[in-house]
Amino acid sequence: MKVSYNWLKEFVNIPDAPEATGRRLTGVGLALDGLEAIDNDRVFELDIATNRPDCLNHVGVARELSTIYEADLKLPTAGLNEDDRKASDVFSISIADPDLCGRYCGRYIAGVQIGPSPEWLKKRLETLGVRPINNVADVTNYVMLELGQPLHAFDADTLAGSRIIVRRAELDEKLTTLDGVERQLNPSILVIADAKKAVAIAGVMGGAETEISSKTTNVLLESANFNALSIRKTSRAVGLSTEASYRFERGADIVMAQFACDRATQMIQQLAGGKIYRGVIDVYPVHTDRTALSLRLSRIEAFLGAPVEDAVVERIFDRLGFQTTRVPGGWTVVAPTHRIDIAIEEDLLEEIARHHGYDKFPVTLPAFSGYGSSLPREHAERRLRNQLSSSGYSEIISVAFSDEAVERRFRPNTEPVRLLNPMAEDQSILRTSLLPSMLHVMQWNMNRGIRDLQLYELGKIYRKGSENWALILAATGALRQKGVHDTDRHFGFYDLKGDVEALCETFEFDLKTTRNELMPYYHPGRAARDGEVVMFGELHPDTVETFKLRQRVYIAEIDVETVMESGGRLQVAEIPKYPSIRRDLSLLVNKGMTYGDIRAAIPRINELVRVEPFDRLETGPFSESKYSLSISFIYQSRERTLTDAEVEGFDAAILSALQTRFGIEQRK
Repeated sequence: MKVSYNWLKEFVNIPDAPEATGRRLTGVGLALDGLEAIDNDRVFELDIATNRPDCLNHVGVARELSTIYEADLKLPTAGLNEDDRKASDVFSISIADPDLCGRYCGRYIAGVQIGPSPEWLKKRLETLGVRPINNVADVTNYVMLELGQPLHAFDADTLAGSRIIVRRAELDEKLTTLDGVERQLNPSILVIADAKKAVAIAGVMGGAETEISSKTTNVLLESANFNALSIRKTSRAVGLSTEASYRFERGADIVMAQFACDRATQMIQQLAGGKIYRGVIDVYPVHTDRTALSLRLSRIEAFLGAPVEDAVVERIFDRLGFQTTRVPGGWTVVAPTHRIDIAIEEDLLEEIARHHGYDKFPVTLPAFSGYGSSLPREHAERRLRNQLSSSGYSEIISVAFSDEAVERRFRPNTEPVRLLNPMAEDQSILRTSLLPSMLHVMQWNMNRGIRDLQLYELGKIYRKGSENWALILAATGALRQKGVHDTDRHFGFYDLKGDVEALCETFEFDLKTTRNELMPYYHPGRAARDGEVVMFGELHPDTVETFKLRQRVYIAEIDVETVMESGGRLQVAEIPKYPSIRRDLSLLVNKGMTYGDIRAAIPRINELVRVEPFDRLETGPFSESKYSLSISFIYQSRERTLTDAEVEGFDAAILSALQTRFGIEQRK
């Protein structure tokens, strides 16, 4: 926001030069982004936080300076020379939607002469980047920059029925705004209407048919207060952002509406002449009082880290316009209506810190109050992240908003959670799967030449009425780059399968895979699943082509809540001091039988600590109906060194069980 140094000096005595003043404003939270010399003035470019609409004007910034420099604040006046005729006798105002318009003030000025503004007014507006139009329109812009209250002037003779109605737009109603664009309206948009039609989009821009022109003689001046959320939605719906909407959508002071109306009326009479009809037409359906907040003296030191003198506290609040009443142990404080950001005691403490000076509080650590506790799944999540990191995966974090059309490709039967106020058309729902965002991340990387990826995301997915945590793994490209002494090797299905199995084994989840009922976005011959808990494999070429990835992509989708809850608390055991013994057995197995079938049939032997397949032959000196599978068996006891006789007995028990169950024989 642009602020004039010379204009500020009309409200408060500033002892510092513009550069030093800018630093002082930065110190209280009104950050100085730039300082520009224009003619004999210096213009501040201030970064005003969205929760401080009270500083989107010169009086608001001057109030902060009066507190900084402990100087008196000189507010503008609004002395009116009114005619005997009452404004309410010639015009009426009504609010049909008080939930969207809390107050509407109107002043009627008859017999004005429209013309150019005086040079001082035009120069002041131009200094702040506002184009002068005519004396009446320029006054409304001037008062908005001065007090922060947007205003609008209508040519009163163009308003049908001498009436203003604040209502929602009708279905398919249209309005041509001051910029000459015809805009389509709908019932979610609040409009200012006369007896026949809409004449302005409330809080955003007026209509072309009722604007002030050289033919205007009678003016109806509007000063209103609108619901901030409604203005934000309207501004986005019509694709129009103005100085007025910028202020209204952050929250305007409802009490300021009448004073700003009187102030602008006074200036219009001074610059354009005319008669001010007696009385403001003020429609104010619901008056609300500010809640008194408690400020505890003990809380100041506890929260800020050092005590602040009572006189300093009271001076700060008095300069800022707060009402304070001393009570035992502290104060009761009522914030002024322009400070809509003040709601709790901590907000009051922040005001003290800002103006007392953050540098006056020592750097201290909070008092020790004991150790905290971990969240329910924190240890499990750490183990999961550590394992995936050690396996070469990097974590990504993506936004939860997604495009419904994309989500439907992967979860067609899931009812999504729709956003009431989406940021963009392609972010209208909460994600139902982690897959679309993962594919977009992979696409982004590949488009920038990063084609070897191993990624994972642990995050929430949503459906109407519920939400849960999910895990996705994704890999593509080379698992090992080509080197001088080594060939390259690309990531494959069994690499992904091994990572999934290792993860499930960590949490003692019994993974039982099948190739039945695969989702259509998986390759039918290179994917597997375990019910609704785990799905993994290569993506279907059509899906890869849709996202323009142009190489094989491997995905694993895991219901991580189910996997984690299956058990798997980390246990630490002493390293056995007795040696292990390895025996390799080559078995002749009927084709069609899997290693999983064999592993399940091996009898439970306490000394058998690990079983690993290491070789497979499809042809050889054996029947064509069989294949050779070589498996290593690792035996170890924690109590003694195993003898050869004991190990041979274990081997014999395993071979006997496999022979009885599947007819498997040892290859000679």
